[in-house]
Amino acid sequence: MTTAPNRRILLVDDTASIHGDFRKILGRRPGAPELDAAEEALFGRALQAAGNDFELDSAYDGRTGAAKVEAALLAGRPYAMAFVDMRMPPGWDGVETIEQIWRIDPQVQVVICTAYSDHPWDEVMTRLDVRERLLVVKKPFDVIEVSQLARTLTAKWDATRQAAAQIDNLTQAMEALRASETALRRSNSELEAFSQSMSHDLRAPLTGMRSFSQLLARELDGVVDGKALHYLSRIQANAAVSERLIDELVFLNQVARARLRLERIELGELSHELLAELRRSDPQRQVAIDVQPGLWAQADRKLAHVALRHLLENAWKFSATQSPARIEFGRQEGPSTGPATDEAVFYVRDNGSGFDMSYADKLFHSFQRLHTDTTLTGTGAGLVTVNRIIGRHGGRVWADSRPGDGATFYFTLPTAETLSLAQ
Repeated sequence: MTTAPNRRILLVDDTASIHGDFRKILGRRPGAPELDAAEEALFGRALQAAGNDFELDSAYDGRTGAAKVEAALLAGRPYAMAFVDMRMPPGWDGVETIEQIWRIDPQVQVVICTAYSDHPWDEVMTRLDVRERLLVVKKPFDVIEVSQLARTLTAKWDATRQAAAQIDNLTQAMEALRASETALRRSNSELEAFSQSMSHDLRAPLTGMRSFSQLLARELDGVVDGKALHYLSRIQANAAVSERLIDELVFLNQVARARLRLERIELGELSHELLAELRRSDPQRQVAIDVQPGLWAQADRKLAHVALRHLLENAWKFSATQSPARIEFGRQEGPSTGPATDEAVFYVRDNGSGFDMSYADKLFHSFQRLHTDTTLTGTGAGLVTVNRIIGRHGGRVWADSRPGDGATFYFTLPTAETLSLAQ
């Protein structure tokens, strides 16, 4: 919402003719071609055809001037500026008048009008604590100078008021933000306590279900047919999946709150460790692995290890039907396509079963399994965790795939060079 500019000016001078001079310069008039031409030549623009639109008010002594400032402020129509004469015998001189005006309304822009002063100018400047709201103009006045002072200082008053209003708005917004942050912290604390409680409460019956089904299977072994034992094994497997899902939910909550410990790490080394673990867990697999050297990034080592583990486990799992299987991990050449110029794009690629890209939006934001093959175990939480971890680093995750033609998962991380420059 915009308001009309404040063009109210107070003239404080004990000489009536001075008031008349100011009104000739600043008052509304049909036009003054000579003044317009002079201003256009000097400032590159002419006065508006309708003349000045200042609202002038007069006071012939300092006390009256201060009283008018107070009345205007109480009425909600403050003066933007005041021209104040330095010598106004008897009574207050210009310095005392300005002091009183600023005690009432510190925002008034003031111009001292003087031919000479009863006080040394150093004393005047010290008494008035001169800042950016005081100027001096010497008598006799220059018409263009007075006109431009009035225009500039009333505009400055408006700008100062608008800036103060914006600061007030920002202060209120900051207070609201701090209140929201406090409420969010409290809510997160409550959610953490709730998730821990629910984790314990849900895990207990699942553990009992799995343990008792195992005991029952032992009791029934050789007594009932294989179908009953198969049902019991399915109960045990689903209980185990549910327990893993609880663990992953708890870990996701920890990822959201964990403090990042950024360091310069080589992602290729992490991937070799993880792939070696996968080979040991499935030594019969024939998998061609290609990891580029020098995959440096700035990241939290622990969280980067978790993200890579999920991506490489997916590549290992979904390429199981291929012979030979192939897994690649590298860095995409060329600049990042994202908003940050100091990030690198990494990828994990496999030649496995792939997936339909129409479901890609579900991969990173919900616990979603895109494969119905029951031999491919998992809860669907892995890529959600990857997305959360990379997001904590300010990066992005996306995928490219076609059914039967493998999949490539991309993610971005800050480069190690960023860390070097910051140190």
